[in-house]
Formats: sequence, C-alpha cells, structure tokens
Amino acid sequence: MPRPAGAKTQAVRKALSDNPRKSPKEISELLKKQGVDATASYVSTIKSKMKGKGKRRKKAVAAAAAVAPVVPKDAVSVALLCKAKKLARELGGVQQAQAAIAALARLLD
Repeated sequence: MPRPAGAKTQAVRKALSDNPRKSPKEISELLKKQGVDATASYVSTIKSKMKGKGKRRKKAVAAAAAVAPVVPKDAVSVALLCKAKKLARELGGVQQAQAAIAALARLLD
C-alpha cells in the first residue's frame, strides 16, 4: 500500500525534531532503517527549510519594529532644536524668540 503524499517529508521532520543534534547523514540512515528512503541531501534541504521559517518571522518582526519607531507627539527632533537655537540667536535671546512666537500665535488665531 503506498504512503500518503508528504509522508517522507513528515518522517524527516519528525526524525529531525526527535534528533536535533544528528547530522543529515545520520538521520538518513535512521530513516532507511525505518523503511523511508530519504537521502542525506533531502534531509539537509528539509532541515534548512525548517530553520528558515523561524528566521523569516524574526526578521519580519524586527523590520516592522525598525520601520515604525514609536515617537511621542510632543517629541522634537535635533534638526528642529538647531533651527530654534538659530532663531533665538538671530532675535537676541530665548526671551525675544518666545515673545516673537507668542506674537505670531496671536496673528494666526
């Protein structure tokens, strides 16, 4: 009676999870004793695919965290602080710059 589709892959995955420290060649020999014809290269391919899935998820999570950093609404960038410093220097000090900004706010309201 033929095995169901994917039975060899499932057998390789089970053998790999039961024996994580064994090499693909050793897993292949173990499976041959059980009647599953799986070469060492096939076992190696399945093993690499099993490892790859976890790495992709970790990379995706890390990429999502890196792309969208959480920044508070009232956060001020270094570039804006440099511009404010330059404005304060041009107006003669921080108090004069604050007065100019307050006057501007009254004009915009």
